[in-house]
Formats: sequence, C-alpha cells, structure tokens
Amino acid sequence: MFLDAEAVTEEKDGEEVRYLSATNATGVGGAGKRARLTGRMNEKITQDGGLLIGSDNIIASLRSTGLSMVTIDTDKGEDMPDNVKPLTDPSRKPPPEGRLVHYDEEIEQAKEVRTETTNTIKTALQDVAEGKEMDVEKVQEAGGVISESILRNVDAMVSLTRIKKHDPYTAMHCMNVCTLVTAMAMHDGTDPGMLPAITTAVLLHDVGKTRVPLEILNKPGRFEPHELQEMRKHGTYSGDIMREDGSFSEEQIAIAEQHHEMMDGSGYPQALEGDSIHYYARLTAVADVYDALTAKRVYKPAMPMYQALLRIHKNKVTEFDEKVVDLFIKTLGLYPVGSLVEMNTGEQAIVYEPNPVDSRKPVVALLTQPNKKPRAAPFIISLAIRSQADGREITKVMDPENIGIDVEEVMADVEQRGERTDRKSRR
Repeated sequence: MFLDAEAVTEEKDGEEVRYLSATNATGVGGAGKRARLTGRMNEKITQDGGLLIGSDNIIASLRSTGLSMVTIDTDKGEDMPDNVKPLTDPSRKPPPEGRLVHYDEEIEQAKEVRTETTNTIKTALQDVAEGKEMDVEKVQEAGGVISESILRNVDAMVSLTRIKKHDPYTAMHCMNVCTLVTAMAMHDGTDPGMLPAITTAVLLHDVGKTRVPLEILNKPGRFEPHELQEMRKHGTYSGDIMREDGSFSEEQIAIAEQHHEMMDGSGYPQALEGDSIHYYARLTAVADVYDALTAKRVYKPAMPMYQALLRIHKNKVTEFDEKVVDLFIKTLGLYPVGSLVEMNTGEQAIVYEPNPVDSRKPVVALLTQPNKKPRAAPFIISLAIRSQADGREITKVMDPENIGIDVEEVMADVEQRGERTDRKSRR
C-alpha cells in the first residue's frame, strides 16, 4: 500500500530529527505525536512523494501518532489486503467535497455512535448527580468517536440531531448540541486534532444541571424569579465540576461556562460581550438555542426547524455572533433532514437525505400525489437529478404538528417501504 506523505526535518535540542507527515490523513484524539523516521526513509519519501507501507511495524507507528484514517494511492502500490476494506465503495463516484464516505455509507454507523455516546453521557451525568466520580476517559473516548463519524461524513450525524428525547439531565440534548458544534467547527476549518477536545467540552456543557434541584430542572411551567436565578447558575456549576475534576483545560471550561452568554451582554452568568466570549462557546450558544427551540416539552410544542433557523437569524449580531449564525445555517442546510415540505406540484414530501453540493435540492420522499392523496408507498427522488426531479422544486416548508404528522414515524416508513427509481416521471 502506498501512503502519500512527506518527510519533515526539525531541529530539537541541537539535533536534527526527521518525522513522517501523512497527507490526506485524519488524526483524532492523538497526543500530537509524529512517526519518527530512521535511516534513509526520509530521502525515500522525498523522492517518491510518499511511503510504501510494507510491514505491520509501519502501520503500528502510524496508529501510535493518533491517526485514525489515511488515504492510500492504489496506483502506486498493491491494493489493500482482503481483510482491510476501504471506507467508501471505490466503484461509486467519489463522495462530495469534505466527505470521506457517502451519506448512506455512514448513516447506520452514525446511529450506533449516537446511541452509544448518549448512553455514555447519560451515565456520566447520573454519576455526577449521585456524587460519584465521572469516568472522564469514557467521555473523552466518546468525543473522539463523534469526531471520527463527523469527519467521515458530517451530514449523517447532523441529520440525526432532529431526534429529541427528554431525560432529567438532557443527555440527548448534550449529544445534539455537541454534534452541531463539532460540525460547525469542522466546516470552519478547525484542525481535526482539536475536535475531540471541543467535542468533549460540549458534551459536558450542561453537566452543571446536575447541581440544580430536580424540582426546578423538570418544572413544567414558568420559573419563579428565585428558580430562574438558580437555573441560570448551571453554566457556572459546569465550570466548577470540570475544574474540580482536573482533567480539562481552561478553554474547555470556558466553552461550558459561557454557552449562555450573548453578544450584546444580555446573557448569563457573567454578562460577557462580543469577543470576550470564547469562540466555541459562541458556537455552542447557537446550537443550544436551536436544539431547545426544536424540542417538544410538556409546557411547549416543538418549533419547526425552519422557524427556529429564522428566529436565530433574526437575532444575529444582537444575541449571536453573525459569522457563527451564517456558519450554522451552512452546516444545517436550508432544508434539514426531516423537514416536511411542499413541492411546486402540490405534492407533500419529507427531506430524506441532504445534498451538500446544493442544499436547495436534497433527496426527498414524496408522500402524496399532487391532489394530496397519500401515495401507496413513499417515492424517493433526488431534486438534483433532472430525470428524477422532473421539474419539481420545494416551494414551502410546513409544520408537521399542524397536519398531524410524526416525522420519525414517517422517516421510518420511508426507510422500510420507500421506492426509488430512475424513471423520468412517476405521479
């Protein structure tokens, strides 16, 4: 196998040290180590533009640096052994830019990651609530796993943030916010090696709620002034818990402490303004509000995703960082997966898969005929493929609650019974 790489020479303590720097590689959770080169390996890499991997020792050396994924050039060496499978099907078109695999190749794995990570954070929060020691290592591992999935295909994990489930310490909310923040950070060009630290901090942004009395935390109605004051301390409590643990950097603590601060100083707990708010806390603020608005509670209905986006967009500059809001909309897309839409034909549809190339033209599942009569089975088409779209365009986004539609039931039905075809037209 041939790995595209370059030899890097640096001076350390008066001695020349040579390292292997793999290109087209993803590192997550590593400690910033690099593979040392010996003998004439650096000259060979410089000459050939990479390294022919011919032993398990070289693979072990690469893994020790924290690399989790590499791209190999099969034209310059033998293909992978039978027991090693590529991330994406080489017989298909390459994935969209910024994705290592296709959406449908990642979505099932993303569901598993989401379930396992939500359980991990639920256990961690419960342990803190009961006065036990939090298993920080497991939370950090979960952060790395989330980062890996997002780096493989960001759209898969982001699409699952539409799923909400309330629990006493909002573990799923933490998972959703974490996914959205990590996705924004990736889109913003954050060094992949930094993502696990950011992810771990956001997973724990609400850990301070474990110190808020449950009768306040789960109150179904409006807070009394003293209850609101106590609830607004949870960011401070999050920072306290992370400092007491001793495993977190001040940057990670700032993300958790400041996620309710607003650009105009109207936030809490410190009423910070503008650039005095940590950048990744500003990302967390937008994701946190979005997930809260789109979640159903006993005291409020869920706000449709498009309305939540409009609400956040309206408050950019005053409450939210303008750049962050634009980044969030780019990350989520105009029509997030699970959006109920109406076509110019009168047909109703649900957005089934995103289109990272053009978010105006996602993959949709048509649920009705133009006369609103339900179809016998959902019909899946890509609005980006002319022969499938047949002139269809999205003209309206609808509130599923207003017409009695359970989005997750519909998505499950599409997954089980949805029909796909390349025929030009089917109505």
